[in-house]
Amino acid sequence: MTIKIICDTSADLNLQNDETLYEKYDIEWVPMQVMFGTDAFKELIDIKTSEFHERLGKTDVHPTTSQSTQADLLAAYEKFADKADDIISMHLSSEVSGAVANANMAKKMYDKQNPDGAKIHIYDTRKASTPFGLIVLKAANLIKEGLSVDKLIPKLDEWKTKDESFYFTVNDLKWLFDGGRLSRAKYVLGSLLSKNPILTFIDGKIEPVKSASGIDKTMQAIIEMLIDDLHADPSELTLHFAQASFYNESKEYASQFEEQYPGMKIGKIFTMGGAISSHTGPRTIVPIMTKNFEY
Repeated sequence: MTIKIICDTSADLNLQNDETLYEKYDIEWVPMQVMFGTDAFKELIDIKTSEFHERLGKTDVHPTTSQSTQADLLAAYEKFADKADDIISMHLSSEVSGAVANANMAKKMYDKQNPDGAKIHIYDTRKASTPFGLIVLKAANLIKEGLSVDKLIPKLDEWKTKDESFYFTVNDLKWLFDGGRLSRAKYVLGSLLSKNPILTFIDGKIEPVKSASGIDKTMQAIIEMLIDDLHADPSELTLHFAQASFYNESKEYASQFEEQYPGMKIGKIFTMGGAISSHTGPRTIVPIMTKNFEY
């Protein structure tokens, strides 16, 4: 049984120097789209992650985004129609994007044209950015263990619920509000809480959950919440980071928490791509904690 993973680029498996983990894990990616005014770019094809952040820092134009096109998704599915038994098409939360809806439409077209081809399974991760990306990597590792799709998907559901947690903080909630990812009520509430809101995904939606005064106290609060969420000794956990224009700070916090919690593993520091950074804004940091995860 051959299983192929396809995901969209909002998984943010981007490392420094425009390297990614997609190829290493044999993951086929389909680009999300980023627009600066009338200039449209397919993520990782027309614009690299570093180029996006460089452009973002030089313009007053607030970028907008759109999900992977049905045509691009269909092309990806058809590429593996005769090369795989099953395709798992993984996407960011359907509560904040139309990616899952487009994938379902592309699947209908594919099924009609390829009745004997690989079977497609659309998977809504209910998360976004690298927390979504780590679910993709977990799926890739489960495939290497030889699990069938019927056993893999329930295992993935359990892992993302019990063994992964994340929170994030942004420099300015207005980016999430302007991009339609945060309601006015939550925007006002989050703005009133503190200069440093702490947010996460609850039932697939972005929710402000707490606040702290100053970035250092915010990060400490997040780490304590993550450890508490996973009900585990820090030595059983791995701490990863995703960031937008916050790489050096992420490295410093990684070193700080590694020293503070002996035995806790430090994972990779990922760079958020244009599709997600367009909504969170620069100077976003996302600590992610996992259990039962290896790169």
